[in-house]
Amino acid sequence: MSDLQTALLGIGACVVAGVYAFNRWQERQFRRRTEVAFEREHDDVLMPAAALPPLEAEPTARIEPRLESDVAPTSAARTVGTRAQPLEIDSVIDFAVEVELAAPVSGAGLLSELSELAAGWDKPVLAAGYDAAAGEWVPLGTDSAARYSPVRFAVQMSNRAGCIGPEKLRAFLNAVDAWAGAHGAVAVKSLEVDLAHSMAVQLDRFCSDVDIAIGINVVTQDGNPFAGSRIRALAEESGMKLESDGVFYLRDDTGRTTYTLDNHEPMPFVPEQIKSLTTSGVTFLLDVPGVPTAGSAFESMLAAARTFALTLNGKLVDDNRSALSDDAIEKIRRQLTGILAKMEAGQIAAGGTRALRLFS
Repeated sequence: MSDLQTALLGIGACVVAGVYAFNRWQERQFRRRTEVAFEREHDDVLMPAAALPPLEAEPTARIEPRLESDVAPTSAARTVGTRAQPLEIDSVIDFAVEVELAAPVSGAGLLSELSELAAGWDKPVLAAGYDAAAGEWVPLGTDSAARYSPVRFAVQMSNRAGCIGPEKLRAFLNAVDAWAGAHGAVAVKSLEVDLAHSMAVQLDRFCSDVDIAIGINVVTQDGNPFAGSRIRALAEESGMKLESDGVFYLRDDTGRTTYTLDNHEPMPFVPEQIKSLTTSGVTFLLDVPGVPTAGSAFESMLAAARTFALTLNGKLVDDNRSALSDDAIEKIRRQLTGILAKMEAGQIAAGGTRALRLFS
């Protein structure tokens, strides 16, 4: 064998190894976000009442007027840089600091300054100003002519990236203190940092227990791959639409995701290539915390998966490629019912405002 042939063989081996490594990396990324409910064990016991404070009660360190929860829509806030819609500062999931100003200040100006305050926290930052005339807390900047005193700044204590650390809470409190000092004001109310961090840890643990995605795979059973054109036709017949990320989405009337359909293999469903694409399987995925009707959504997804399997001559399997039996499906139903009940008991209902913020 010549030196040229040896070099070419070496280059070919490197290319093959690189492609294999890339595909394995993509598969790991996909698996990380498709944790299947029936492969995880969850406690059947609902969250103890002490795990999260009840919405009607405020910690003793809190001084009136208290921060409103999402059951009382009089308090509103705006997330700077991450969300455009008004959001309430929620005493269960936000660490809030109230500032008493010597004189009312412009809401538009406050919102502009808050943009700087909000940078670098890796969690949504919200703010609200108290409208004395209306007797309620309102989003900063919704009325450029409005002036407010006092104001509240808050940082969300947990999301899917994890819970906020005590050093971040202290840094946020110090940042608000510095802002207050620059305006001749003083921060008058906030939870103790250690207590807020303890709440954040409990909240994060609770969310971790209920943060599940239910996946149903439909794979070929005779070795003949599924054609992309048939997958698209079936998906669209089921009400799903292919979006720019290469995933089919079923959305409700408000545009919120009910469940998705993805390629079981690393290649996404690219519109320009789907006609020529073939695959060994597809994956239906339901992100439980974000769907207000997760129970009925699961039944709809299961029915769609069965239609795919029947039409494409495939079979339903779990992530270990074990057949998804009726007993396994019933187990999923029971676990899903338990998770939804646990979320309700924890006052973080699936698909509700809190859940959408926490599981983002």
